[in-house]
Amino acid sequence: MLNAQPSFPPSLGEILKEALSGQAGRYNLLRGAVAFVKESGLRHLQDALSEFMNQGGEIRLVVGIDHRGTSIEALRNLLDRVGPNGQVLINHDEAPYVTFHPKLYLLEGPSHALIVVGSGNLTEGGLYTNDEAFFAIELDKSDPSSVETLRRAHAALDSWSDPSNGTVRELSDQLITSLANQGYALPEREASAEDEAVQTPRPPQPDGGEGPLVPLFRRGPARPRPMRPRPEPVADTTPQGIPRGFAMTLMRTDVGTGQVTPGTAARSPEVFIPLGARDLHPEFWQWPDGFTEDPTHPEKRDRWNVPVSIGGQIVQVNMMTWPDKHDFRLRSEALRSAGQEGDIMKIERVEGRPDVEYHVEIVPRGSRAHEELSRVCMNATPNSRRVWGYYD
Repeated sequence: MLNAQPSFPPSLGEILKEALSGQAGRYNLLRGAVAFVKESGLRHLQDALSEFMNQGGEIRLVVGIDHRGTSIEALRNLLDRVGPNGQVLINHDEAPYVTFHPKLYLLEGPSHALIVVGSGNLTEGGLYTNDEAFFAIELDKSDPSSVETLRRAHAALDSWSDPSNGTVRELSDQLITSLANQGYALPEREASAEDEAVQTPRPPQPDGGEGPLVPLFRRGPARPRPMRPRPEPVADTTPQGIPRGFAMTLMRTDVGTGQVTPGTAARSPEVFIPLGARDLHPEFWQWPDGFTEDPTHPEKRDRWNVPVSIGGQIVQVNMMTWPDKHDFRLRSEALRSAGQEGDIMKIERVEGRPDVEYHVEIVPRGSRAHEELSRVCMNATPNSRRVWGYYD
């Protein structure tokens, strides 16, 4: 039967709750594979999952963590509900353009089975509120065609559960801690919305860390893919010698507020551009001709109220630099609060608009655009893990 939330009820959540609670009266095994799990969705099923396990049921689930769409709270809750007699596996491939993205639920008993295949994840949206479509198929195990369908469903789940190529790991308290520490999964309030899932690259080492992080997963076998058409060339209208754009990774100093103790002053809202970046293409920033000396701070120079477009609004940004500092700063609360550590800030010059000089875009870590833009950020920064680059 084809269901389409909300047009053709019941919802995915209602179907799963009914099957798990025993009202269907025929299932003792739940297997599933989903791209995202959120606490928002799991809270609707957690009692039914616990009841299913308490009645002797077996639960084996495979969960994706791409695009940071699965939350830490959901993983902890899921591990508690499944308990020591069940199993939760994490499937993640470090290779680019590979995403764990299935939504398959299989409930099986001695004589019957239920397979649900569609678009809904284990999130509140996927289970209840999103526009979703799925097939719910009842199988009679005495029917040969049903047996073959069931065999193929198990085979798909087995392939996604295979740890032999390094892309699958069993969930544990220790792994949850590692996923959180290395940025593979975030708290629920910070985790990505249900969006097109894309590859999450290895997160950067926190400031002050030594050596590269060892990824928790490996790349799986190479996969065939169609040829990608080359885009039509676009005429370059950038003035000769001046790059069109600048990109750099955001660090904790760019997005944090510093002191959080009551009574202490927060750090000024400043994004730090390496001096090497400023000096490589000073004309991009109109340095030094566009700057004026600050009479209150000898040798400090400022470029005041630079109009910058970000997030659909135009804000005034103050650019500043000192000879005794090791960076070039952009002071703006809008810039500081726009991104998170590990994101890429992309700054492009705007031609032909008197009201805007630059357009700023935050490219979130874990997005395909972040992966592609990372290839531009090839310049290192002394005593920092920040990388940056210009592009035309």
